[in-house]
Amino acid sequence: MTTIASSDAAAHEAPARSSYRADIDGLRALAILPILLQHCGVTGVRGGFVGVDIFFVISGYLITAIITRDLADNSFSITRFLRHRIVRILPALVVMVVVVVAAGCVIMLPNQIADLARSAIASSMFAANLYFYQTADYFAVASDAKPLIHLWSLAVEEQFYLLYPWLLVALAAVSRRVRAGVVLLVAVASFAVGGLIWMVDQAAAFFLLPGRIWELALGALVALGVYPTISHARLRALICLAAIGGIVASCAIIGGRWAFPVPFALAPAGAAAALIAYGEQGPTARLLSLLPLRIIGLLSYSLYLWHRPIISFYQLEYGTTLTGWDSVVLILASFAAASVSYLVVERPAIRLWRSGISLWPHILAGAVLSGGAACCWLITLQAQALRPLPSALAQVASYLGHDTTPAGRRQFSLDRCFIILPRAPFDGNCLRLAPNRPNIVLMGDSHAAHLSEALRAALPDHHLVQATAAGCLPLRRGRGFPSCRAAMERAFASIDFHKVERVILSARWLPGSEAALAETIRFVQQRGGRVLVIGPSAEYDIDLPTLIVRAAARGDPALPDRYRLDDRLLLDRPFAATVRATGARYFSAAAFECPGGQCRLLAAPGVPFHFDHSHLTPTAADQLVAAIIAAKLVDPRPAPPRGAASPR
Repeated sequence: MTTIASSDAAAHEAPARSSYRADIDGLRALAILPILLQHCGVTGVRGGFVGVDIFFVISGYLITAIITRDLADNSFSITRFLRHRIVRILPALVVMVVVVVAAGCVIMLPNQIADLARSAIASSMFAANLYFYQTADYFAVASDAKPLIHLWSLAVEEQFYLLYPWLLVALAAVSRRVRAGVVLLVAVASFAVGGLIWMVDQAAAFFLLPGRIWELALGALVALGVYPTISHARLRALICLAAIGGIVASCAIIGGRWAFPVPFALAPAGAAAALIAYGEQGPTARLLSLLPLRIIGLLSYSLYLWHRPIISFYQLEYGTTLTGWDSVVLILASFAAASVSYLVVERPAIRLWRSGISLWPHILAGAVLSGGAACCWLITLQAQALRPLPSALAQVASYLGHDTTPAGRRQFSLDRCFIILPRAPFDGNCLRLAPNRPNIVLMGDSHAAHLSEALRAALPDHHLVQATAAGCLPLRRGRGFPSCRAAMERAFASIDFHKVERVILSARWLPGSEAALAETIRFVQQRGGRVLVIGPSAEYDIDLPTLIVRAAARGDPALPDRYRLDDRLLLDRPFAATVRATGARYFSAAAFECPGGQCRLLAAPGVPFHFDHSHLTPTAADQLVAAIIAAKLVDPRPAPPRGAASPR
């Protein structure tokens, strides 16, 4: 999110009013709107997050233009530059963080409050990207319990601002061409490094500065004049129209399965750079300078700050599935909060800066960084006291975040036999058959991995071969990430199924994948494998521990049922029919969890059935595996390893 979010800031920093470009305010609107629409659940904007990349380019352009202009006038001061950043960023940021932490103390459960406090501390130190990278987790894909997650981009910009001015100061004595060449080299290096990082760790490529510098540098290169001069007005107009089309297409097309930010962020970032380079005049300039877009551009910083917390708290309260009416309410609420923030906080802060109160930024920064961090730390320590719960409910609530605990990692065999692709390949030991023990193969996504520890405990005389990967259906020709398909193909090719006692396929099955599942079963059977498929289980729109606590607090025992996603349970019948038609065995997790249509909320007193929206707690996993054994779908008795055998 660009931190120079209003034309007033640009006008204040420019030597004359003529340097203000209304079209850049419009470009800010073009950046913030897809972010807002995507987060509010509007269909057709699945790539709305590319707005952040546009903001990075705008920021790189404006900051470079300001610094190089002041260097040319011998008036640049890093201290004054950083003070101005403080004035532009901190007031609105601090107000938002304080309000969000206060609201979280009312709305959230104790461990969620503690997580919020830690993220608030990181945000106050402009280290939110580091915090959210360190806590990035496959199970935490939903950000409804992370109201401050969007501040990662602000941290990236501030880290850039702390380093970049020193580079330009060091290059002040060289020619503009040499300066541009160095910035170009930095951009190319960052782009290459970002691609390499993505191949190893997608979260690092997304959150951390090294893989993002090139986007800010792209805007800097425009400010330094590193683009072809085009004298033909019509050609410039066509380029700008194509750039707007590229941004719109990126918002509609780019999704979570794309390599991002490298290389596909180059499309929206390059389009933004083209609009800045060639769009100062012409039809696109007139379009982007329209008053509604300029107003949205003025509000863009506050709109970015406030929209995510509003959406997060709304989803915590009402569920992650947003209707059209929900989207309208959230958009209007975001604009209302942004307007108040802009008029009451942002504008007065700029006026104070212009009034020449030179000590004010220092006082503000010190008070915010020390006092804010101290308050948030106290909240972390006192989270349980702020929201006291009866012991049984406190135990239920403690399962939120179970996946991040040592017990959670053991349950899934995380980073060994359950991998978060494409970070690492399967450990070779996970796919190796035991020569002197009966082998059980477990294949699938996290809905298979959450059974791994329970299977090992219930079948101590067997050897578990585990090929599980995040988001990967155990299908030979299924849908999904290319890396998933490749990983599963390798697993299917490397296992001698005729030597296996039972092949268990389990996943968060998707509608429409029945045919691929039947083909996969036949593939295994033709190689001597005996297949057991575990069907879909119940799923909720809000984490089940949260629903259980709220139901008790509000005296509304039917609350969890209203947030159950029954379409998941409806998949049980077609998948059962598909599997049984192949002659394979099928275990209905839906019937086990929801006998007679009444779903179990607790696996034991104080232990929820799920620790999030769908994954089983260890106790529930133990019970499900015990039911599989009781149904004689897996034989727990020791037996000699199988040789070639007929499938059944």
